[in-house]
Amino acid sequence: MRVQFLDLNKKQKKFLGVLLVLLIIGAAVAYLVLIKGNTNSLDASYFYIKHDDTYEELRQNLIDKRIVNNIQTFDLVAEKMNLPNSYKAGRYKFSSGMSNIQLVRKIRGGQWEKVIIKIKPDMSRDSVLSYLAENLEATKEELADHLNADWAKKNGFTKENVWCIFLPDHYHFNWATSGKKAIDRFAAEYNNFWTETKKSKAKKFNLTSKQACVLASIVDGEAIHVSEMSTIAGLYLNRLKKGILLQADPTVLFVVGREGRRRVLNKDLKKEDPYNTYLNTGLPPGPIFLPDKRAINAVLNPKKHNYIFMCAKPDGSFKHNFTASVAQHNRNASAYRRSLDKQGVMK
Repeated sequence: MRVQFLDLNKKQKKFLGVLLVLLIIGAAVAYLVLIKGNTNSLDASYFYIKHDDTYEELRQNLIDKRIVNNIQTFDLVAEKMNLPNSYKAGRYKFSSGMSNIQLVRKIRGGQWEKVIIKIKPDMSRDSVLSYLAENLEATKEELADHLNADWAKKNGFTKENVWCIFLPDHYHFNWATSGKKAIDRFAAEYNNFWTETKKSKAKKFNLTSKQACVLASIVDGEAIHVSEMSTIAGLYLNRLKKGILLQADPTVLFVVGREGRRRVLNKDLKKEDPYNTYLNTGLPPGPIFLPDKRAINAVLNPKKHNYIFMCAKPDGSFKHNFTASVAQHNRNASAYRRSLDKQGVMK
């Protein structure tokens, strides 16, 4: 059987020609609007969207940073994909040649680059807030205000021991985090760390979780070697149980300043301050370091012994001699002082 095709007349051919042209133009427009790369990279820098940025501010920033080449085609895609009502705040990394669809999806989906916050035990209280403010949207003032807000008192914290919530570790944050959300996050991490099991262990030594953190900060201040932490923790728990002054040198250095100090002087021991454990019985009102988790675990799992004295060894190993004898301790202390004198260490 033969299939016979009808010849197209001129009108039909013209219509098909116009249709073909329109299809080509449509495909070209779709390519330009949807598929063609329309972004420039920011190299090593990031694009920031604040939590209170309006869409107009976001759009203008894309223009000012020269991230978008053709703002008209971006606007078309952004409107169709409802970006003005669905963008997410954060720190973004844009690569060169992203299409409008890719760019809109990234912002709309909140595909921001995480910020890794590294809290270290040797950070001072002021440096913690400064560090957070440098790496998050939150300001130092916002952080300080919420740290001392009503939530702290309601959860048993004081202005001094509230610093216990900053447990040294690595934390992942969205850059667009307010002061309130940042503090709430650390408080939540603190609560997650302090399980009922840990609280029960602390209670056996007549300590609350806050007190255990404060003691842990002293243990961490004394221990250069982690292997000694549980022994040092046991020593201070023995002193607390006996009602003996802790006489912890790190608390004195907290008062007079640790920078460049290797020696605690007699005049330092007499400085009036709530944190001076040579003058005040019991624990100081807050941590002298950010409480290292290893030191906290040492407090909760201390070595059992009868030691109540400790002194750095004179051999430069940064380890300690432990004893229950005051006479032996005095000999240990004399040997250590002689080693400092020999080295010319006056402070």
